[in-house]
Amino acid sequence: MDRDILIHNYFHQKLSDEEQVALNELLENDPEFKATFELEKDLNTVLIDTGKEHLKQQFVDFENQEYEPQSETSFPSFLKYAIAACVIIGLSVFASKYFIDTTNTDDLFAENFAAYRNIVLPIERGEGIDTPQEEAFFKYEMKEYTAAIKGFEAEFEKTKEPYYLFYMANAYLALNETKQAISLLEKHQNFKDDFYEKSRWYLALAYLKEKNKEKSVMLLEEISTGDGYNNKEAGTLLNAIR
Repeated sequence: MDRDILIHNYFHQKLSDEEQVALNELLENDPEFKATFELEKDLNTVLIDTGKEHLKQQFVDFENQEYEPQSETSFPSFLKYAIAACVIIGLSVFASKYFIDTTNTDDLFAENFAAYRNIVLPIERGEGIDTPQEEAFFKYEMKEYTAAIKGFEAEFEKTKEPYYLFYMANAYLALNETKQAISLLEKHQNFKDDFYEKSRWYLALAYLKEKNKEKSVMLLEEISTGDGYNNKEAGTLLNAIR
């Protein structure tokens, strides 16, 4: 019985009872066949685990060519397994790099993010809360970020003061709602107010959190080469990303 056909039918769930018996006997008694079988099994596992179904289909198509009538130009069996080994190695490297980077960006964000302190309207202990602005910043200091965002939104609509965008974005970052934070920080960049440089740092962190390393690195490079807010921290973070 053709051994390649046995392997092919196994992975395509087409084994007859007779073929299953033959496969089991070969796996038990033929070390060379078992090694070949395990190689194909590893290939299938890697392709599934990395989500590369389109590559898997291409390989299946390649396999199917093996069982058409042989011609003088058909590939020898050993070449198929050499290609399989290359695919396994390549996808393993890709998957390793991708998942390490994904985890690393989350960790780096957590290590570098802290909601920016309230310097607009610091709340003194024992003082009353008399205005909606004071209420919003009080909620921010108490880390009641959802309530603070509502207050900041209302104040921004009334006053158009851009620092409300900055503090809203910080509150969203603290809530792990990164996309909303990015939208606000990008909008805030148009105002060039006293919080402009601080906003750039938080925007770089937000990009990092969203796995947009290209934009994050671009901003961090600009920050690190200047003498503004967190320029040294930006350089350190750049080294950790690369």
